[in-house]
Amino acid sequence: MAGIDRLIATSLSNVIKKKLGSNELKNIERKLFLEHGMSIKLSIEYFPKFSETLKNISNIDRKKFENECINKIIKIKKTDNDYSVKIIDQKLIDLMLELCGDSETRKIITCLFDNDLTIPQILKESKVPKTSGYRKIENLIINGLILESGKVLSESKRISKYKCVFDEIKIGMKKNDIMIQGVINKKTFDKSTSINITN
Repeated sequence: MAGIDRLIATSLSNVIKKKLGSNELKNIERKLFLEHGMSIKLSIEYFPKFSETLKNISNIDRKKFENECINKIIKIKKTDNDYSVKIIDQKLIDLMLELCGDSETRKIITCLFDNDLTIPQILKESKVPKTSGYRKIENLIINGLILESGKVLSESKRISKYKCVFDEIKIGMKKNDIMIQGVINKKTFDKSTSINITN
């Protein structure tokens, strides 16, 4: 799992559950759990498993269904070398505003736009205290806004490096509308199993 999958997993699984009939939903949940030990939400992070299960259970147009669900969460537009992702799901917008609204979390995110850093490097670079820093980094990982980008050798053990899922985040506000748009590079986009189906 990598890319934007974890960030959109909660919202996407909610949309999928609402769009499926109750019998189809029960069958998919049961099959995912029995064959893969996964909930629908977890299967979003390993999307081919969800997609294959949906294909085996239901005769709906799978590609169309998946695209419709994704398009209720985010809109993706290819730019020259990157992908522009506009968040349209209100719960995901609220999560992003909450995360970006905290000054220490914002410092952590911005130091990971151009760098792949270990947790000690993130704390040093962002100048965020260790006590709150570890908690905020863990929260960003859980919510999918930062992701593991590799491993480095440190004092004879391998530790993880992290980067922000976005290379840039734009937040705009006008009357009755909040716009959140992120730029994802091709490498991160290609690792995202769920959003690749829309392209």
